Amino acid sequence: MPLELTKHIIAAKNILFGTGYFLILSLPEGWKITRSYLQPDIHTCVQREYITWVEAGQTDQIVFHPLKRVAFDLMIQIKRGKRDGLQVKGVQVSSQGTKMVCGHPASYCIGEVQQGLIKKKTVKTLRLSFYCLDLNRTLLLHFTGNGQETDLKEIYDSLAGLECH
Repeated sequence: MPLELTKHIIAAKNILFGTGYFLILSLPEGWKITRSYLQPDIHTCVQREYITWVEAGQTDQIVFHPLKRVAFDLMIQIKRGKRDGLQVKGVQVSSQGTKMVCGHPASYCIGEVQQGLIKKKTVKTLRLSFYCLDLNRTLLLHFTGNGQETDLKEIYDSLAGLECH
């Protein structure tokens, strides 16, 4: 049975650039997304057809499933040009590899990281990195939170539907 996906536009308003799209994220049925308390940061934008895309910047979101009572912090970082990709320092990797995302080869890893300054706790993480040749930008996505690896796998399976240009 094919996975039911819902598209979520992740964008931010900027007084200089107007509304800039970071990406369009497809999530499985039941998953929702909301902005974090941190404000998005847009450095530069690029116009493609009728959409203004963030060429360099960062935003923090929260991806959650209310029925499962699971939440992941999502950090999206975009850098101009082709950059070194996947950041696995401090990650205890349980699986990693490559996946096609929006027609681009992407590197990913799933694992665990330590969070907290004094009282450290172990949380799950999914990290994805790819270069979009069409807009000449590198995208890094970090999902980190209290869910199970099966929850991250569900999100991972939906990433093929991500739109970056």
